[in-house]
Amino acid sequence: MNFRRLTVFFVAIALFSIGDLSLAQTAQNGQIQGSVDQVTLTRWALQHIMARHWPDSTATGAGKFQAGITEASLRDMINEAVHNGRARHNTHGRPGTIYEYDFQRQIGTTIDGGPASRLRVVVSNRNEVVTAFPF
Repeated sequence: MNFRRLTVFFVAIALFSIGDLSLAQTAQNGQIQGSVDQVTLTRWALQHIMARHWPDSTATGAGKFQAGITEASLRDMINEAVHNGRARHNTHGRPGTIYEYDFQRQIGTTIDGGPASRLRVVVSNRNEVVTAFPF
């Protein structure tokens, strides 16, 4: 048995547990109060966002980002929304948190094709982005 790998494994679990504790959020008037230091944009979530919400996506019933968005600018927008946006519990009993932030400038289009300045970011209890889209 490799003790170095075992040690790394337990340290990783401890850090993961501490990361969940840093999310310590308290419900107050139906909103969540708390700070998330960083969320993770997984490859799966990025692919979902690109397939459904990228400017060239043909998906219907979805807000779209403005042309010219990049993975880096998406990450920046997500981080800004999570750090500065309004947080609330996810809907329909699903775990996680929804962050909404108004950039005060157009970032894309709404489901109906109108200009959108707000970003909604859904984050799991593991601090992983589930989705992000203009609305």
